[in-house]
Amino acid sequence: MTMERQVRSVAGANASAVDLVTSEVRRAVLTGALAPGANFSIRDLADQLGVSHIPIREALRRLESQGLIILRQARSASVAPLSSADLAAIYRLRYVIELPLAGESAGKRTPTEVARLEALLEGTRDHDPEVAWQAHYDFHEALVHPAANEWDERILHTVWMAAERYTHLVFDPTQITEEERVRRYETHRVLLDAALADDPDAMIDLLRAHLAANEAKIRTHIDALEQL
Repeated sequence: MTMERQVRSVAGANASAVDLVTSEVRRAVLTGALAPGANFSIRDLADQLGVSHIPIREALRRLESQGLIILRQARSASVAPLSSADLAAIYRLRYVIELPLAGESAGKRTPTEVARLEALLEGTRDHDPEVAWQAHYDFHEALVHPAANEWDERILHTVWMAAERYTHLVFDPTQITEEERVRRYETHRVLLDAALADDPDAMIDLLRAHLAANEAKIRTHIDALEQL
């Protein structure tokens, strides 16, 4: 596959080359600029990004561990395909790990943590898609943070990264009406209110319903793709 502006150059940016490549390739995968199942050359990717092969390979290894990339040979890779089985596995892990942590975190936040949750919620309706999407990711992380340990967060970050590919299909932040932006804000406002109340069961029930509704919408989309 010839790379035709699927990714943006990161040459000259002020951060580690591996981090920059990881971030840019992840963005390309999540937005569909690098399509599911697409094969690509590591050499072409290095040319597009303006860096050497060494940070490319390290970044692709990171993304492979997150289920986004498949390294096939020394010189090539592909974007991991989308499937209903993959979706089911991702959400199964979210229910098992994320729900109890969110419940245990309910009502156990410092004023600083409460202020951050409020700020992240506001950020989810930012008109810059990348700002809104990052705020959404960080919001879900903050819901479990008080109860999560290092291993919990490490596993959840991997699962959330994998889940983002699917949520982008249905909840594309670049294609959103103002009405839908308000709906998404209000949906997450309910979760924030539950996170501040000392009622673990209510927090778990609301988050489960939120995840299940999203999974159902994504599954409808994936099932249609798999039938093509």
